[in-house]
Amino acid sequence: MQDRVKILIIGHGVLGGAVLDFLSQSGRPYDLHVGAKDVQRTSLRANLARHTALNLGHHPTIEVMPIDLMNIEATAERLAALRPDIIFNATTLHSWWVITQLPPDAYQQIDRARGGVWTPMHLVLVRRLMRAVREAGLESAVVNASYPDVTNAALAAEGLSPTIGIGNVANAVPGIRLAAAHLLDCELKAIDVRFFTQHYVSYRMPRTGSTDGAPYYLAIYREGQRIRPEEMSHDVIFANVAGRFRRVGGLKGESVTASSATAVLRSLADRVDRVVHAPGPLGLVGGYPVRVAPTGISIDLPEDLSLDDAVEINRRCQQYDGIEAVDSDGTVRFTAESAEIMRELLAYDCEAMALDECEDRAEELAAKYAEYRRRFQ
Repeated sequence: MQDRVKILIIGHGVLGGAVLDFLSQSGRPYDLHVGAKDVQRTSLRANLARHTALNLGHHPTIEVMPIDLMNIEATAERLAALRPDIIFNATTLHSWWVITQLPPDAYQQIDRARGGVWTPMHLVLVRRLMRAVREAGLESAVVNASYPDVTNAALAAEGLSPTIGIGNVANAVPGIRLAAAHLLDCELKAIDVRFFTQHYVSYRMPRTGSTDGAPYYLAIYREGQRIRPEEMSHDVIFANVAGRFRRVGGLKGESVTASSATAVLRSLADRVDRVVHAPGPLGLVGGYPVRVAPTGISIDLPEDLSLDDAVEINRRCQQYDGIEAVDSDGTVRFTAESAEIMRELLAYDCEAMALDECEDRAEELAAKYAEYRRRFQ
C-alpha cells in the first residue's frame, strides 16, 4: 500500500486557505499540515476547511503547526521533524492585490511600474524557507507561489530554487481552451494547449485581449492535432478570452490561482504523469507547460520550439513586467522605466538588487509604499 503523502502548506491567507479547501475536498488520502506564525488563527482556518469538507462527504486529516519563516533554525527543526513530501509556500511580504486597494488614480500611477518592482518583498520569505529546507537536509518538492517567474530563477544562483511555481501562465490557459473550443465548435475536452509566457502576458491578456506586444508562444491542439495559426488567429482567441469568456478578477477570482496550485500539488502528490502549466520550473524565468512525472519534472516542448528559445521568449517578456534581467549570480535588474516610476512616486531608488540585499530592500520598499498609501487616505 502506498504511503500517505504529507503536504505542508505554509500560510493560510486567501491563497493558502483556498488550496487547503481544494485539497481537503479532493477525496485523496493526503496528510495535510498547515504552518503559520499565529497558531490560533490558523486553527480556525483549518477547522473551516474540515467543516466544509465534511459537508461534502470528505474526511481530511489536517494538522496545524507553528512556523515563523524568519527564524530559519526553528523552521529547519520543524521541517526535519515533519519531513513533508511536498511544501507549498503561500507566503509573501506583499500580496499582489495590495496595491489594487488604492484609490483608482493612485493604483493606475503605481501600476505603470509593473509587477517586477515588488520582487524584494516576494523573495524574503521563500529564500528563508529554502535555506531552512537545505539546513533540514530534506529533498521535499517545494512549490512556490511568491512571484515564481522571477524568485525561483534568482534563488537558483544559491542552489535554493523551489521545484516549481504556480499560477500566472496557468491562469490564462483555461480561458484559451474555452475560446479555442468555442471558435472550433468542438468539445472542450478535445482542446489542449502549450503556452509559454511570463507573468505579464498572463495578467494583461485576459483583461485587454492583447499581449501589448509582449512575446509568447502558443500551440493549440484538437484531438492531438496541431491547429495552424492561419486556421485560428491568436488575436481572435485572446479577444474571446477577454470578451465572451472574461471571468471575475481580483481577489474574487483567486480561486483560479488556487486551482492551478492544487493541480500542481496533486500532480506531484499522486505521482502520475501529467502536464500542467507553471512558472519557474527548474529555476527558469517565466512560465512553461511542465510534465510532472514520478521521475521528476521537465519542460513539455512542442517539436518546433527548443528550450533555449522558450527561455528567451520569457526573458524578453519579463521586461514588460519591469524585470530587465535575472543574472547568473541571482541579481535582479529592473528596467529603467520601472525604476524611474518608483523613484518618482515612492522616492525608492533601486535599479538592481543582489540576493543578499533583498531583506534590506524589502524593508525600505515597505516603508516607502506605506508613505505613498498614506497620501491617499
